[in-house]
Amino acid sequence: MAMIAAYDEGNFELNESYREIRTYLSINKNIKSILITSAEMDEGKTTVVCNLAKCFAELDGAKILLIDCDFRKRGVSRYFGIENTFGISDIVFGYKKKSECVKKVGDLDIITSGGVPSNTSILLNSQSMKDTILKLREEYDYVFIDSPPVCRLNDACIITQFVDGTVLVNASKVIDAKIANITLEKLNKVGANLIGIILNKFKAEKYSYYSSYYGYSGYYDDKPKHRLFRRKKHRKKQKKIRNSIIFVEIYI
Repeated sequence: MAMIAAYDEGNFELNESYREIRTYLSINKNIKSILITSAEMDEGKTTVVCNLAKCFAELDGAKILLIDCDFRKRGVSRYFGIENTFGISDIVFGYKKKSECVKKVGDLDIITSGGVPSNTSILLNSQSMKDTILKLREEYDYVFIDSPPVCRLNDACIITQFVDGTVLVNASKVIDAKIANITLEKLNKVGANLIGIILNKFKAEKYSYYSSYYGYSGYYDDKPKHRLFRRKKHRKKQKKIRNSIIFVEIYI
């Protein structure tokens, strides 16, 4: 399995990619709660949301919260190596208070998934869930939420209806145009505010340099009006880092 580097582990190009995404996502000050999802499994959405939350937590005085709403995979707790005894499900159902479930990792606050509900749709559709996210949005500068893939479960389509924006993570050479369009159709039907798309797992070592800001046209044919951004990456070959984020398409 190819390695995916973590933010702040010494890979300058990767760190700059996350910082660039942070810059674009912070342009609109009204967007504070952000869902990170993907079309299919194994596209790296959990790795991206964890690293992006860490990147935002670097901002001076910023209060950042990461919530794991992927109740089956529970990848956030595994990524950070923290316990998942209690989490967001316990808060929503009233079993635990927020203060009993928030875990601190550096400057980042994390609420893991907690107990697995018998029906995630009931939990996510509940007024208690919506009120909880709204309250947390007021307490933090940014709230990031991890969810299951759009084409696997309906969970992301529910969550996207009560957050400020949604970002899709697509894996290079994994996602195809048909699945991408199905994903967009599902999100559009529920009124999702799709604010960006991140291309992950790009094989950067195949290229010695990239021209600055070139387009990735034709990927989503129904979004021609939006600007596409890429940064030049990897002037030197990175032998240890085979996969990286190099592309961000921001709609805001």
